[in-house]
This record gives sequence, C-alpha cells and structure tokens, in this order.
Amino acid sequence: MAIFRRNDSVSSPSSLGGTSEPAAQRRRMTHIAPGTRVEGLVSGPTELLVDGEIHGEIRIESAVTIGTEGSVQGPVSAQVVRVGGRVIGNVLAVERVEVAPSGSLEGDIAAPRVVIAEGAFFKGRIEMRPDRERPAERKDKPADRPALDSRGKQEPAERNERPNDRRPPKVDAGNGKNDPANGQKV
Repeated sequence: MAIFRRNDSVSSPSSLGGTSEPAAQRRRMTHIAPGTRVEGLVSGPTELLVDGEIHGEIRIESAVTIGTEGSVQGPVSAQVVRVGGRVIGNVLAVERVEVAPSGSLEGDIAAPRVVIAEGAFFKGRIEMRPDRERPAERKDKPADRPALDSRGKQEPAERNERPNDRRPPKVDAGNGKNDPANGQKV
C-alpha cells in the first residue's frame, strides 16, 4: 500500500463498505466552500461548484455551477455553466448557459443554448454559436480574413472590371453646367 499515491483498489467505495461503482463513473467535483476566496486561474477536468468567491479566470473541461452564495469576478469557460449566484465577466460554454432566478450575470454569453429564468438579472450580449463550433474557434477564421501578399499587405479584392476601366464620377457644380475647375469638359 502506497502512502502518498492514491490506490483506487484500496480507496474504492466497495472496499470501504460502500456501493461498488466503477472509478470512471464516480462523480468528481471541486468545491469552493462558503467563506473561501480564491484569486487567479482555476482550471481542470472536474466539475466545479462555487459557493465562495473567485477573483480570476475559470477554465473547466466539465460543468461549472455558481451556487446562490457564490461569486465570480472574471471570465468563465466550461462545457456547461449554471449561475445561481453572481458572475461579473464573460461566460463561454460548449453546451449551454443557465441563469437561475437567483442568478446575476453581468457580461457577454457565448453558447449554443442559453436559458435565463424569470427573475434572473442579466446585463450583456448573447451570441448563440452552433453546436459544432467550439469556443476556441474565432469568428474570423483564416478563410474569412483578407489575403495578404508577401510583404504582409492586403491583396486587392478580385473584381470583374480591369483597374484602368475605372473613371471618376461626374461632378455637377450646381448650376446645371459642367465646370472646367472640377476637371470636366465644357
């Protein structure tokens, strides 16, 4: 038995008298308890429940739930984001964002599905992305950007007309006659 290394066969619920459940199916969650304040980046693969305060960025590969007493100041990105407390910052979700009646969200939302319950507070913009587009993808993909030449300058857009066929528009001086001062024939 290892002292510092966790051995799943020793600490499994079945060996401790609990129900036998495969390790992959056990629900793992990180809990920021009430009265706890965390500053900086919070990231990882497990679910996150915030009942305390976080001042900084949250990047979770699973679900993030901000409890009714929870408070987050900073951007949040996860698979699913549930807001029951207060969030000040942009929220980005792969699946959905839910704001409960007790929730308050000040920031922009980007997710394929957004649910804002009656009584919830929301101030910001909502961008509902399609399911197949991931948050890491940018709106202006390389194919959408203008082409650059070898010097890094924007190449001219293709047109059906040749560059020499362009003529300046005719300008009327206001008296109904052509004016030589404006470069037009008399």
